[in-house]
Amino acid sequence: MSLRSQVGLLLVAIATAFVALTHCIQVFVVIPAFADLERKGAIRDLDRFVDAIGREEELLSHATLDWSAWDDLYSFVQEPNERFQQATLNDEAFKHAHVNLIYILDTEHKVVWGDIRDIENDRRLSAPDLVSTLETENPQLNIFKDVDDKHGGLLSTSLGPMLFAMRPIVTSEGLGPIRGAIMFGRLLTPQELAGIAGRTHLALDAWRLDQESTGNIDPSIISKLPKAGEKFIEADDTSTMSAYTVLNDTFGKPFLLFQARLPRDITAQGRVSAYTATGCGLAAAIVTIVLIWGVLQWRVVYPLMNMATHAQLIGQMDDLKSRLNVNRNDEIGAMARAFDEMVANLAESRKEILDSAHQAGMAEIASEVLHNIGNAVTSANCSIECLEQRIAESRTAGLDRVTKMLQEQLPRAAEFFTTDPRGPKLVEYLVQLNDCLRDEGVKNAAEVKRLRSTVRHIRDVISAQQEFAKRVDFRQEVDLATLVNEVLQLNSHGIRCAEIKTHIDLPWMPELYISKSKTTQVLVNLVRNAIQAMQSQDSGMRCLIICGRLVDGSDLELEVTDTGCGFDAEVQQKLFSHGFTTKREGHGIGLHYCANSIRESGGSVTAQSPGPGQGATFRIRIPNVLRHDTPILA
Repeated sequence: MSLRSQVGLLLVAIATAFVALTHCIQVFVVIPAFADLERKGAIRDLDRFVDAIGREEELLSHATLDWSAWDDLYSFVQEPNERFQQATLNDEAFKHAHVNLIYILDTEHKVVWGDIRDIENDRRLSAPDLVSTLETENPQLNIFKDVDDKHGGLLSTSLGPMLFAMRPIVTSEGLGPIRGAIMFGRLLTPQELAGIAGRTHLALDAWRLDQESTGNIDPSIISKLPKAGEKFIEADDTSTMSAYTVLNDTFGKPFLLFQARLPRDITAQGRVSAYTATGCGLAAAIVTIVLIWGVLQWRVVYPLMNMATHAQLIGQMDDLKSRLNVNRNDEIGAMARAFDEMVANLAESRKEILDSAHQAGMAEIASEVLHNIGNAVTSANCSIECLEQRIAESRTAGLDRVTKMLQEQLPRAAEFFTTDPRGPKLVEYLVQLNDCLRDEGVKNAAEVKRLRSTVRHIRDVISAQQEFAKRVDFRQEVDLATLVNEVLQLNSHGIRCAEIKTHIDLPWMPELYISKSKTTQVLVNLVRNAIQAMQSQDSGMRCLIICGRLVDGSDLELEVTDTGCGFDAEVQQKLFSHGFTTKREGHGIGLHYCANSIRESGGSVTAQSPGPGQGATFRIRIPNVLRHDTPILA
């Protein structure tokens, strides 16, 4: 992906994240804040309605105050008379006080006088249950602590919910003793509730919560009913919401449920504000992207693209004389000048590097050749030492003595072999000598054969290094079992002297298409290293295992395992480095050569060890060892 595309995607990602963050803030912070504000407004509206009912109760209580401290009423409770009723307890009294109920009770909780009227339609109403409530069920409503005590609240009647107020009847001076109570009541008809709601600018519905009428209420609302005095807010849809509250009757029982339906103007305005803010943020992000994109293209992207194109042309055309010549004082200008300086230094140092690289390569190849030839010469020296030892121990000296004896006895040869007791012994000695010399000749011939094989290997090493110099990996058909046997023959003296047990695990394979000389040299090095690694182990513990198999169809995998000194993880990382060795007299070339030789064929060499003193396994993998129609080049 180009730098321009990366910058564009980065800016789009930043803008998208900014707009998304802005939208999330609006959705999860701003709109909920508006909703919370709307909820608080709904609660305040309900509070105004509840306060309005409280004010109605307070006004009703003040009306009873004018009647309760009145000498005429004080006398009427003791001695009811028709004159007081006609003059005072008439229709005008109900309309003036705007009440539906006026009850006068004595101290025995009996209704001395009472009436309920529909002041709108000028007709009398009846509520026997209310008389029963006042006289027998709840006579405590007519009990006062002192002359200033009062009662008020809501009552459930057969005519509907009623707002009432009661005060004790005393003298005009406000003195006792208390002779009863005056009670004013106002029915909370739908018209009355609508009037209160209108004064508080609310659209209200009301339900009674007694057992006879709860069936008219939505069951889902009943399950969520708040306690008295609490508020419950529920969104109907995106445009309206409902606020609920419960009022208890004068005895503390839930009595009336009020529902106020409110428009969700605040939330709607908040939603419009949120979407407007998001849209403004999107527009600002687009404008910002365009401006930043233009500035970055002009000041950053285009200069960097020119530098990248310039670097590619230098790599493709190999023209180290080309320069950027950027005249800027910022970081890009400094980088361009540093790049031009780097190219100039590269041009100056290339010649030196090429000159020294050729010499270093020649030195490395020479070191590897000397190391490999040294290994082969060591094997040749072993064969020569064996020949020298056999020559030194040869019985040819006895043959000289026999020859001298025969020369001395030549004049009397017949007599010597017939009468001299030494004659038959000499013949027997010559027979034994002949057998010894024949056996010695066979061993010397075998040693000469191994010496010839070693010399051939030296020749192959030199030939392989010449081929390596040409960077060609010449492959030929090779029988792997024969090659492994040759490797063991080249190291036979060391294996025999160290008393190492060998185990070869090679399944049948067709002739493999590999570099015989390189593979032989690598295995020789690995086997020789294994022999040296096992010198410190007890002779009974020395074991060399060579395994081979075909993997992944056409790849050869060889393993050389020993029970030698092993190595740790730190040594494992350095084993194939040039110059690294763990031996006192080592040069650090052998394993490095092995790795290079196998890698030239596209293969790999790895080493593993459980730890120091626990042996090691070297694994060689050579790809494509089954014959192909075309030669494989390194």
